[in-house]
Amino acid sequence: MTSVLLASDAKTLEAEAAHGTVTRHFRLHQKGQETSTNSIASIFAWTRGLEHRAKLDKNERLLDFVHKVEASCVGTVEEGKMTKDLAILIHGPKVSRDLYLNTEEFIDAVACNVDSRIREPTAV
Repeated sequence: MTSVLLASDAKTLEAEAAHGTVTRHFRLHQKGQETSTNSIASIFAWTRGLEHRAKLDKNERLLDFVHKVEASCVGTVEEGKMTKDLAILIHGPKVSRDLYLNTEEFIDAVACNVDSRIREPTAV
């Protein structure tokens, strides 16, 4: 989940990801253990800020980039590439390791989709 707050001046925006598990996963990562942290909310918090900046500046190229990043997140999951939390929702609590990606694998999969979408011709 991503929260977006807009100030009354309609120029100042704060976007943040609601993450209760990130600290716990970071501690596991520090111990060298594998994690499967869903980064979608963090990515969308980042893109919400970029989208707002793009609208303020009338920057169509930046807005196009934002849409491609967000579509890449959704597309990655639609391809069946997801973190453990999402795999549990689909396959149940005893999901096997081959049905989900760890944190780095998921970010790499999203990045691959972003790269593919960026290489597509745009109308901008």
